[in-house]
Amino acid sequence: MNASQEPDRAALFALRNRLLGPLRNRFLTTDQLCEAGRLMCGRPEGLSLYGIPAPEMEARGLRILGRTAVECTKDPHPATVAGAIAEIEATTPEADGEAMVVDLFCGSGNFGHHLGRRLRRPVYASELDPIVHEAGRRNLDRVGSAVDLRLADYRDLLDALPARSERDVYIVEPSWGPAFTPDGLDLTRTSPPVPEIIENIRRSRDCVPCLVVIETSDRVVHGSLEFSFGNAIHLRTLVPEPFPPHRTGSHFHLYRLGE
Repeated sequence: MNASQEPDRAALFALRNRLLGPLRNRFLTTDQLCEAGRLMCGRPEGLSLYGIPAPEMEARGLRILGRTAVECTKDPHPATVAGAIAEIEATTPEADGEAMVVDLFCGSGNFGHHLGRRLRRPVYASELDPIVHEAGRRNLDRVGSAVDLRLADYRDLLDALPARSERDVYIVEPSWGPAFTPDGLDLTRTSPPVPEIIENIRRSRDCVPCLVVIETSDRVVHGSLEFSFGNAIHLRTLVPEPFPPHRTGSHFHLYRLGE
């Protein structure tokens, strides 16, 4: 890293501390959103949700919490995932039933919103935090999204949604919290732990196969990804171009459960 990059790196971590600290449950101003876009994504427009870039969000009625700016899956990553799912399904037999997308830890709802539109499937989502739920519901309504977002624990959503098709897609993005350290991400320490989530998905589907998408950092430690998915079939790992000025970025892993 050269000297010109060092101030931005320090500013990035200072911003993250503010967004996850005093600004955690506050709506960001346009200036704050643009600062977040510049430091996290290389330019203000790089922070984009529901197809709307940061400089336009406030004027178009979107309200983004500090924590959401950090934790959300930003455009265009969901499009990359949707494209991979479509490619995988093009090489597999047709399945009975109308497939659905289930976003178990919804947050902003951006991931499920894009996946549902691109795959042309209904989306059901749960968010347990009432502040995040209310903000997400308002923003999804504002952009005309059809996501069925419920204020509920993910297990309650699973219990309410029996398997519909072998092409059902589950998005698994629990809070990383202390699971994310300088050494990497330990999926057995997320809240709730990923192995527990996967077992609950299996139970709710009564062994009917499905697809699971999980986002991780570039480093997953202690073999926790392989442990979390047990006998599931790894289909693909997607590594989108990292947002500048980052040298690392998100990885998206696609697994088939139940086979």
